[in-house]
Order: sequence, then structure tokens, then C-alpha cells
Amino acid sequence: MLYLLALLAAGQAAAPAATGATSLQQRFDAATLAAATPAKCQEAIAGFEAIEQSGAAQRNGLVRSASDVRKGRCLVVVGRDAEGEAAIRRGLPQLQARGADFDADVRDAYIMLGQVALRRSDNDAAVAEFQRALEKSQGAARILPQLMMAQALMFDRDGRALRHAEAAQAIVTSTPGLSKRDVARVQTIYARVLLNERRDKEAYDVLRDSLAKQGGLGMKVSLDDIATRSDLAIAALRNNDVEAARRYLVYTGAGRMKDAPFRTAVEMEPPTCNPAAGIKPEDVTIVEFTLHDDGHVSDVTPIYTTGGRASAIAFAEAVRGWSWKAEDAKAIPLFFRASTRIELRCISTSERPSIYAPSREAMAAWFESRGLSRADWADLPEARALPLQRAAANEGGPAGLRGMLAVALSPLVDQKEREAMRDQARARAAELGAPPAAQVLLASIETKSYVGTSYREAKREALAQPDVAADPVAAATLRLAIVAPRYKAKPPADALPLLEAVVTGPLPVSHPLKVAALLQKANVLAEAGDYAGAQAAFRQTGLTAEQCSLLGLTPATTRHGGGSSDYPDAAVRHGFEGWVRAEFDVTADGRTATQRAVAAYPPFIFNDAAIGVVRGARFTSSYRPEGALACSGQQRSIVFKMP
Repeated sequence: MLYLLALLAAGQAAAPAATGATSLQQRFDAATLAAATPAKCQEAIAGFEAIEQSGAAQRNGLVRSASDVRKGRCLVVVGRDAEGEAAIRRGLPQLQARGADFDADVRDAYIMLGQVALRRSDNDAAVAEFQRALEKSQGAARILPQLMMAQALMFDRDGRALRHAEAAQAIVTSTPGLSKRDVARVQTIYARVLLNERRDKEAYDVLRDSLAKQGGLGMKVSLDDIATRSDLAIAALRNNDVEAARRYLVYTGAGRMKDAPFRTAVEMEPPTCNPAAGIKPEDVTIVEFTLHDDGHVSDVTPIYTTGGRASAIAFAEAVRGWSWKAEDAKAIPLFFRASTRIELRCISTSERPSIYAPSREAMAAWFESRGLSRADWADLPEARALPLQRAAANEGGPAGLRGMLAVALSPLVDQKEREAMRDQARARAAELGAPPAAQVLLASIETKSYVGTSYREAKREALAQPDVAADPVAAATLRLAIVAPRYKAKPPADALPLLEAVVTGPLPVSHPLKVAALLQKANVLAEAGDYAGAQAAFRQTGLTAEQCSLLGLTPATTRHGGGSSDYPDAAVRHGFEGWVRAEFDVTADGRTATQRAVAAYPPFIFNDAAIGVVRGARFTSSYRPEGALACSGQQRSIVFKMP
């Protein structure tokens, strides 16, 4: 919650300055003043780092400790959580030992440590830190830790969050000098707790009062106003006031960004349903986050869930891993990127690895054999990984090849960079004598040279290389890639011989590539009317009629479904644009079933329309005994854009 950090900044500004030489004192005061404003935290960090390098700071333990704590708070504000937490914990003991003179610093340090814990979804640790901050606070200074306690406990529904929110509300309404907007800020969080406690009518009333204190609905807004209006949309919907929900959403600006729509992420998957762990298919969660101009997200905060804490945390964790293309992110006005909300549901099954997964594993093993440890970007979202991958691509030897492959395979880079990295990687792989898996991955990169049906030519060229053809995994992968279903593309004339080469090849019977080849062979035979042959091929897979292969050769789209008539009238009337990520199963005859929206922007506007579009889509048919599902848990994004 960005505006809570602004409240925190007021406490930072009041922190006492450390003693020292005049020049050091002036620099320290300037850095402290900058740290009081979140927007100036980069300036404050630079100031404190200069002080740390001075001889006086090295000799003065108090200056060093105060600098650590105040710089650490700013490091957290700018998203450098690990560094910030380390700096705060390094300097905190000495400030604690100084007693009441540094209580404001200590309190704010605890709040930041709690924020860091919340960001890594450790709510219990966050509660402990916020409780310490609360014990160091008096009067109006207790408002922020009370609200943070409410946020950390909001999804437990055990009454604790409500008690803290009520305490904050009691303080803000009884403290002289605070504005109506100050009261509205606290009321909005109080109402959010009420919503999550399922006290929908009370929440709706409190939020409408907050809106009145903010001046009502208008076109001039702050992040505070957007938070209240967004929460009002949820409350109105919970109270079956659908038209009011749409009206409040209109006045947040969501889905109404002229010439710069909020596009879908290139890396976007909700968590997998797990009812035993509290993540149920019927639950819906609203998550808020900040989108940066390089496409990564931060400040991910669950706002509302019909589930409990486990559900809220699972969705927040999923969104932290999302990535947008930098050009798409930059096109969106900064104000709207600062606080974006998306409606989410869990998915029935995670996306299956592609047929290229074994080749990726083979390359990872080869890089390890050349002395490379696990890549620094291995666990990072694509947007955070890309700068590290680009830097690695400039290195020599195997490290450079690994970086080049990573950049070329990244969904975030443009066509020009992809082609350049592909060509450089091909030359480096030849120079190093890289395994055939490198050629397989390079052949998977589709560029302008490989469009339409000619996309298969890159795979055939790689397969023609003797070392690639002699490698069982590499050859099987390329043969499957050549035969793989594509939009409006018929199987090649040699589909059956290619698949038969995989089926009769040296791979183990249960190898995922061989199973995928048998499934595709059954499809091709069934399409040709050879149902006995299709049944025999399917029987060899060892799968039941309902199972999918471990690696994906998923049905290809043959008809997208939908048209201009599917645009909801209410969305047209209010001027909404947006998108929905839909999940569905594909039946053996290529129809869809069990369609449901799993991610939506703006929330609740286009869900029904998207389901209608998916219902009308068609896919390539798949052979399944007794007409069972071809594959479950497929996903597709449907974009709604005004003409």
C-alpha cells in the first residue's frame, strides 16, 4: 500500500540527527531529509553511502548505525529488500541501546522489517515486527503499525485484524489536526478488513463515507482515491449492486487508458488449485501490484479473497513471478502502473513443459560439466532475469553461450535482438563443440525467416546435421516439433514416418518424448480413419483415456471463436477495455469444456464474455478412447479492445 509508506515518511522526517563534525552533520541531515520522502530515496541512499565511506563515519559508531538504519529503510522503499533488511539489522542494536532518543528510528525500522517479511509472504514474522513497532509508538504514531498489523492478519478472519483496524480508526478520529483525507485513508483499510471478514454491508457503508470525505467521485484523483474506489467496486459487487460497481471502477481509470491499454503479461500463470492447502477453485482473489518500466512487478499486495491466508499468499506469490514486455509496460501511464489490480482464480493444472524441456536439461548438464554453477537468473521472473542474461551474453566461452541462448529464448526481447542472439549463439556453439541440444534449442527460435508453414524448415535443417540425427533426444524432439499441431497448418506429408522414427527409436518406452510421439501418431491415424491403428498407438502410451503426456503437444487452434457481438454492452457503455485469461479443457473432437476465467483486468468486467469466446473456439481433434478429454487445463488470453 503505497500511501502507507507516505505516512511512514512523516515519522522519518522527525528522526533526530546524529552528532559529528559540521560537514558530516550537514551531509547527514541532507540524507535524512531526503529519506523522509520516498521519491527521494535514491538520493538519500547515495548520501548515506558517501557518509559511510568517510573516515569520521568509520570512527563514529552512532553515525554508522543511524546511517545503516535510515539507508536500509530507503533500500526497502526502492525494492532492494535483502540489502535493506541487512542494513537495518546491522544498525538497529545500537539505536535500540540509545533509548527514547531514537525510538522513532527504531519504530520505523520495525515497520520496514515487517514490510520485508510481508513481501516474502511471512505474515507471522511481519506481525512480530509490527507488534514491536506498536510498542514503540504513542498517540497518532500508533496508526501506521495498527494498520500494518491489520494488513498482515486480514485474511485470518479471527477478529485480530478487525481489532487493530478499529484501534487505528479510533485514534485517527480523535486526534486533532488530522484531515478528512487522513480519516478516509484509515477507514478504507478498516472497510477492507470488514470485506475480508464477510461483513459486506458494513464495509460498503464505511467506504461510501470514505469516498465522501475524499470529495466524492471526480476526475482528479490520487492513489488514495483509487484505493477507495477500487474497494467500493468490490463492496458494491458483494452487495449485488453491479451497476454501482462498474461506476466506481470507471472512476479508478482501470481499463480506460486511451491509446495505451494494459496488455497481458508474457509470463502469467495463477497458482494451481490445491483444496487441501486452502486454494480452492471457487475462490476469487483481488491482487494489487506496481508494474515497473522494465516489466517486473513489486509491492504485490492481496486486497481481498474469498479464501483464507493460504489463498491470499499463493496468489501474491504467483503475481510476483509475472513479467511484461518493457515496451508494453512503458506505454502505460506511470500513475496507473503504480497501483494495478487483477482478479484471479487458481488453475486446475500447471502448464506442462514443452517438448524442448529435455534439450534444456541436456544443455544445463553440459554447462555444469564446463564448470558453470546454476545461473543467477534461474529462479527470477523473466523481466528481472533479462538484464543478467544480457550481461552474460557478453562473456566468453560457455558462460557467454548460456547468456546468448537465454536472451534468444526470452519472450521479452524483440525480433531484431532475438535473431542477433540466435546467430551469435549458433557460432559460439560450433566453436565450443556444444552438444546437439544447442542446435535443437536454436531451431526452436522462430524468427521472420520461419513463418507460416516454413517454420518447419529450421527444424529439418537441424535434423539433417549428422550429430543431431544421431542423438536420440535431439532427433526425437525435432521430429515431434515438425509434426506438432499448428494454427491452420496441416500435418506434413511425412508425419507418420517422422513419428514412427521416434516410436521405434532407442529412447526408453516410458520416455516423455516417445509417449508424446505415440499420442500424436494416434491423432494422425484417427484423422486418416485408421481407428484400430490409433487405438493400438494409444494403448502403447500406458496412459489412461483422461491423462495427458508429460510434455506438451497440445491441440492447436483451428477457430478462435468470438466476434464484435461478444463485446459486453456494459463495457461499451462505460468505455472499458481489458483482457481475460481463460482456462478450459479440450474434448477429443476439438470443442472446449469447463471454461472459467482465471485472471482478469479490470476485475469482473469481461469474465462472462471471455467464457463465451472460448466456448466458441475450436481445436484440432485428438484421439481418445471412448471420447474422453483430449487435454485439461489449457489456457488462452482474450483481449477486449474498443474499435
